[in-house]
Amino acid sequence: MELHLISDGTLWLDGGAMFGIVPKALWQKKTPPDPQNRIRLAMNCLLIQTGGKNILIDTGCGFKYSDKELQIYRIEHETDVMKELDRASLGPGDIDIVINTHFHFDHCGGNTVRRDKEIVPAFPRAKYWISRQEFDDASQPNERTAATYFPHNWKPLQERGQLQIFDEEPEVVPGVKLVHTPGHTAGHYSVKIQSEGRVMFFIADLCPTTAHIRLPWIMGYDLYPMTTLQVRRQIYAQAVEEKWLLFFEHDPECPLGYLSKKEGQYLLRPEPWVKE
Repeated sequence: MELHLISDGTLWLDGGAMFGIVPKALWQKKTPPDPQNRIRLAMNCLLIQTGGKNILIDTGCGFKYSDKELQIYRIEHETDVMKELDRASLGPGDIDIVINTHFHFDHCGGNTVRRDKEIVPAFPRAKYWISRQEFDDASQPNERTAATYFPHNWKPLQERGQLQIFDEEPEVVPGVKLVHTPGHTAGHYSVKIQSEGRVMFFIADLCPTTAHIRLPWIMGYDLYPMTTLQVRRQIYAQAVEEKWLLFFEHDPECPLGYLSKKEGQYLLRPEPWVKE
């Protein structure tokens, strides 16, 4: 099994929204904001090569944005998914499976691309996996969720029969299992990757950056924050006991780390990404 960090660049989101009830005086020490109170966030995706399959977890935000949206979210494509795949000697047609942890635009915007006046799947051969709960919620958004669910990120996939809607916690291929981690959304999933007795856990928006490690440091974007808290307790405890390597999707400086617990507090030991 080979793992490759695939970046779609960065975007900037409101720091207050990213840290919820945590006072700015505390969170800005870890993540300094820009003049508009936004903090810099990575869009770290993960390529898994195993069993002859190329699997991509999340696809970043992609490129289908108006000038106004680009300004609001300060999207900066220092690199992008396609460039990163090219560096791994892969093209769009080489991706067999795309796992979407959820359907927020900064996680699935790269699912599709604009060609002339049509929006088409970015990966023409891939099956795109999404939970039934997330698909249903994204398809029928409410007043709060509509601003981050963009149908053009998944409807072209549905129309072409490329969506793989799942229930429960399936194993996509041997060693790659989807784990239900609700709170951010009801249908949010993380990915447990296991090989040769080791585990990497793609935690997604259950804990977006290393600055969010503390249990109550939960995003204002989370629809069910108390569920996030409960699920974090469970996942953190297992990660410590079984020595999981955590993958942080939105951390621009530290995508990997191991958790430990001391005097009731969770601590993170950063782990460098070693490229062979």
